[in-house]
Amino acid sequence: MQDDFKAALARVQSNYSFYIQCQSDPAAALSGYSLSSEERATLSDPERLADALKRGRDPRLLPSITIKISGTHDWINRAPKRKQTEEDELITREVESIKRASNDAERSESTLRLMRLLG
Repeated sequence: MQDDFKAALARVQSNYSFYIQCQSDPAAALSGYSLSSEERATLSDPERLADALKRGRDPRLLPSITIKISGTHDWINRAPKRKQTEEDELITREVESIKRASNDAERSESTLRLMRLLG
C-alpha cells in the first residue's frame, strides 16, 4: 500500500489533471491504486494533502527522488565557429561606419547601405 501512496502522491504533485480528478472524483482517480481509507482521504482532501506534504518528516509519505549525474558536463559550446563571410564583414563595416558618423548625412548614408545589405 505504501508504494501506491507514494506513486499517487508523486502523480498528484506532477499532474494537475490528476490532482483535479482526485478532488472531483477520487474513486475513479484512485481506482488503480491500493490505498487505505486514510491515504485516499489524504489524496482527495486539499487540506490533508497539504499537511502531508508539509510534514515531510515521515519519509514514507513522500516519494523518494534519486538524481544521477554521469558523463562529462563541461558546459562549453563545442560547436564549430561559423566562418565570417564577406557579407558579414560588409555588415560589420557599415555598423562601425554608423557608429563613427559625425553628422546626420554620414549616418543616413551608412544606414541606407546597411539596409541594402540586409535586404
